[in-house]
Amino acid sequence: MSEFERIEAESTKAPSDRYVQLSRCLLWLNERAWPLSIGILLTAGLYLYQYIQEENIPLSITSSAVITALPVMSAILVFIISVLTAFVLLPIFVLFQRLNPAGQRLSDEFSFGQRDAAAGRRHLRMLGRWAGGLLILGSYCSVLIAASSYVQSHWLSTGAALLGAGLTIAAYYWLMTRGVQGRVSNEFRIACVMSAFVQLGVILNVTIVAISIASQYVNHIAWLFPVMLAELLIVWLIQLLGALFVLKVRGHENPIALLAIAIMAVVIGLGLNPPSGAKLGGFAFQMSASGARHCSIMTFAPDTKGLEAIADPARPGISRPLRVIAEADATYFVRPWKTDSKAVHFVPRASLTGIDACPVGKNTADNVQES
Repeated sequence: MSEFERIEAESTKAPSDRYVQLSRCLLWLNERAWPLSIGILLTAGLYLYQYIQEENIPLSITSSAVITALPVMSAILVFIISVLTAFVLLPIFVLFQRLNPAGQRLSDEFSFGQRDAAAGRRHLRMLGRWAGGLLILGSYCSVLIAASSYVQSHWLSTGAALLGAGLTIAAYYWLMTRGVQGRVSNEFRIACVMSAFVQLGVILNVTIVAISIASQYVNHIAWLFPVMLAELLIVWLIQLLGALFVLKVRGHENPIALLAIAIMAVVIGLGLNPPSGAKLGGFAFQMSASGARHCSIMTFAPDTKGLEAIADPARPGISRPLRVIAEADATYFVRPWKTDSKAVHFVPRASLTGIDACPVGKNTADNVQES
């Protein structure tokens, strides 16, 4: 058989194998559709219950409106959690990018099984290399956040930030390619730079969440650095577990089954933690109720009775800035925007003529302060 015939035979055989594997995976999902669906629905109910408990919403978990919302809420939760997980794990794609035409990858140095001493050393170097890359990028982010609290933004500070970003990415690239034998391909160089950019985005976004949580307990800038170290350690562990999972999926005979089980485990794990369950459940439930508006302004007839508690005294027929925390049975459950009070106001949908997002400007700030 000639080389051309061999390549043609392999190209015609490969799709058939892939289709057989895909059919086997879909059959596995079809045979387990009921337990997977019931598990997701029960978990969505747990998310919603924790959100109701956290926000003190007088809404029965057994009401028809809540029960009928669970399937849609389940789909929203799975989508949101999958997107968040993919965003955190996205930088690890550089580990699976080919270093050179020989097909070597950084992920080849992962050897969680007991092999020889040389493989163990390469494995430890890979773990240290990834940790060092995170530390380099995290140090830049921490300096950038700390400096933004004291330095006013102008062209000089912007130029210094861009120069620091370039040097940081160069250091990240040097560390990731340190010890690599042979010439590194241009594709890997581009992938490494893109991985650094995405990793910076991950660190900055996770830092915003970490600072918002830590600010409830401490308020000194010196706590930024230990918070960053703890955050980087968690991101390091999550990304390494994600890389290990990708390796398992690539060599598994039924990757969709493994992926479905992993998604179920992550969804249930986050739901068992009350703070994360309440936040994610509230995001899915509140965003759909308010039309994806964080702050809302409701309009109604000026002579409408029963809405005096939310009405703006300076503007008849217009409400104060509100946060729509739930909607059920044609009734909005609202709360004044940026308030510590757990009081809930009931607004019948039939009494409203419209709802819009809060306008951005001085008037909105004044209204928020008054409310």
